[in-house]
Amino acid sequence: MGHGNAIETDLKKKYGKLGKVLGRGAGGTVRVLSRSSDQKVFAIKQFRKRRPNESERSYVKKVTSEYCLGSTFHHPNIIETMDIVKESGNYYEVMEFAKYELFSAVMSGLMGREEIACCFRGIIDGVAYLHGLGVAHRDLKLDNCVMNERGIVKIIDFGCSMVYQLPFENKIQMARGVSGSDPYIAPELFTTDQHDPRLADVWSIGIIFLCMTLRRFPWRIPKAEQDPSFQAFAKPDGTGKLRLLKLMPRESRPIMSRILEMDPSKRILIGDILDDPWMKSLDHCTMDYMSPNHPHHLGDDGTVVSNPNEGISVLPPSIQGSESGRSQEAPRSIISVTPAAV
Repeated sequence: MGHGNAIETDLKKKYGKLGKVLGRGAGGTVRVLSRSSDQKVFAIKQFRKRRPNESERSYVKKVTSEYCLGSTFHHPNIIETMDIVKESGNYYEVMEFAKYELFSAVMSGLMGREEIACCFRGIIDGVAYLHGLGVAHRDLKLDNCVMNERGIVKIIDFGCSMVYQLPFENKIQMARGVSGSDPYIAPELFTTDQHDPRLADVWSIGIIFLCMTLRRFPWRIPKAEQDPSFQAFAKPDGTGKLRLLKLMPRESRPIMSRILEMDPSKRILIGDILDDPWMKSLDHCTMDYMSPNHPHHLGDDGTVVSNPNEGISVLPPSIQGSESGRSQEAPRSIISVTPAAV
């Protein structure tokens, strides 16, 4: 195949030896890689092997489509996809390396309210960029958000993504089937044959904010017949939803109510989220600006980066731990699902 032959190369010669495993998923294994020529560090994804019942054509299309989509994205809150390599029948995707996991930072229990809001705004900006290109992510979750050394959040993994609108088209292509991870999935995916992928992304963003704030999932799966917590949330009288919203920062409640709208036809779109007064007021960090008003905790080792007087400083874990004034004991699991949770 022409495309396959064009990317055939010696991975070790071009980039160097594969390093430690960063993560494994259904789509493949991600490792760290340090390029021999200049020691520049990348994340490299080795795509899964072709399945026995999968044609070579279908497999190659899946792999190269993910790369082609990812390589078109250029935004501070989206991970950069740089190259695709084929070697000995294996496909590798070379990406920007952001070494810190947002999930670990959240579960450390060290993140303050302003820091959480800053990271949330970064996720919103990243998804707004994708939707502006007519692309839905379709697997938004804490695990698919990483941070660089400045605490800037970057969205990763476009294996489930779809183009729902081509340039100069007005029609929105509906999505079919269930995509994503159970606690983050929008409820309509389980009750309708097709759905608007933009609105499913928005719901997932809302669950991410809940998880960042509560450090637990509000429910395991958004099915009232299977999950009592979701059943309580979905009460027609709105009392369950109100109880959950009261656990959120007061200023976030109006927009969170519109994000976690059960009826997708009434749910807010990503562009309108950015017009929310609370969202506009957030002092959020960018690649060109780091807020002097809040630090960023990187991972779960206690390292924190801050910007006093616009000069970036990194406090080692021992100093940071003594100054934070916050509990460093994280719950054993982010999942704590009881009807009382909502």
